[in-house]
Amino acid sequence: MQTAARSMTFPEFLRFRAERGVADAVLEAARKRRTSASEYLRHALRTQLVSDGVDLPPLEPAANRNAA
Repeated sequence: MQTAARSMTFPEFLRFRAERGVADAVLEAARKRRTSASEYLRHALRTQLVSDGVDLPPLEPAANRNAA
């Protein structure tokens, strides 16, 4: 995953219930991709939503906080 994507702020919070074992599976998949569970889920969900024909806004990097 790109560095810019990791430095973004995500203002919305999503919570849902899942069957037993899903959390461990997500952690395992994220480790295999060398990313966080949150980043893995954002990518997987975004990919599926686009596949389902849902239009999503583009990902925009956070404003440079060190700019003078």
